[in-house]
Amino acid sequence: MKPTSKELLEAVSKHCYNELTLYKFNTATLHISDKYREGRLTALEYLTELTYYYLQEEKKIGEEFKQQISKQLKRYDCLDDTEYKRGLYDALNVVLGL
Repeated sequence: MKPTSKELLEAVSKHCYNELTLYKFNTATLHISDKYREGRLTALEYLTELTYYYLQEEKKIGEEFKQQISKQLKRYDCLDDTEYKRGLYDALNVVLGL
């Protein structure tokens, strides 16, 4: 099964933090040039910031989704109190409560 976008971002974030620790603090056992280390750290810091940004965006999706449902509820507020309106409200409110 394919991982969700959140699971992918969390895995990338965890990997980057592990690698950052390795390349920042393990100067004696890693046999690499300072330039390579600098390039690696720059890329890892960029990836860390990018994954943080997209994790924050992912959190916003739930809020935006519920805002759209609330807008729809307000949109149908002007309808007469009928079975149709109650059906709409019941379905929308169930999802809004999730």
